[in-house]
Amino acid sequence: QVHGCDQMRLGYLSTLYRTSHILRIKRAVNADWRIYGTGVAIVNAMREGKVDVAYIGLTPTMIGIDSGVDLVCIAGGHVEGTAIVGKECGDFPDCLERKRVGVPSKGSIHDVILRRLLSEVEFEVVNYPWAEMALDDFIDGKLDFVCGTPNLAVLAMRYGGKLVTPLEELWPWNPSYGIVVRAEYFEAHFDVLRDFLIKHEWACNVLREAPDHSSKLLETYLRGELPATTILNMLTLSPKYCSSLPEDYVRSTVKLAEFMEELGYIDSALSRGDVFDFTLIKEVHPQRHHYR
Repeated sequence: QVHGCDQMRLGYLSTLYRTSHILRIKRAVNADWRIYGTGVAIVNAMREGKVDVAYIGLTPTMIGIDSGVDLVCIAGGHVEGTAIVGKECGDFPDCLERKRVGVPSKGSIHDVILRRLLSEVEFEVVNYPWAEMALDDFIDGKLDFVCGTPNLAVLAMRYGGKLVTPLEELWPWNPSYGIVVRAEYFEAHFDVLRDFLIKHEWACNVLREAPDHSSKLLETYLRGELPATTILNMLTLSPKYCSSLPEDYVRSTVKLAEFMEELGYIDSALSRGDVFDFTLIKEVHPQRHHYR
């Protein structure tokens, strides 16, 4: 059944470059915020009707859709948010040859993008349920490389890691995350979602145009757990923030679906109509995108 409370139940991750944290700091959205460890966990919560709207990578979303969860992506958020960091970096991707590369769980966008490189070079993929576990093993010398978000990359670089290649070269326009909604909720709460997307776009602009200000806000939000300089590095490693769904974003997602079918992660490649609904975002963001 459609959740009857005025507050939408909003699933999010700890990842700092998503607008969830800015909106929480500013108390801009009337929501029941629910944090999860992975996008896969959020999709499962949406399957069980525990979350209405979520910040999720498009690969877990498509796995959910393929398995029968009635989900739809109604807005973007960020592109090219997968990085690979290693302590000894040579020519890419040859530097990965016969190395151990840690990456978040199977089905994450980082896992899918990393596995595409297996057609070019042989290496061991080590999946982790939490990105922090991969970072710990990288620091301890149990991994040669880590693959994941700008958050993970910047922290790994604090321990001697180096970026092996620019993020845009791994998979151009890959959709780091989008705003995903249970289809039933989308149909029943159109006005609520319109208001949310307006605020989401505002927060995208804050992250993109005022990274110094954003990093200081987030430092306070985290109660000094990370210094503002480190957070600033996370926000600016791939500063491509926008709520729109341009053709490049959509086309990249469809290509991901085709490769996920090859991997056996989904039974059949999904079309743009299976994943996206452009109705609201065309109203909220009719102008050209701001990703680049």
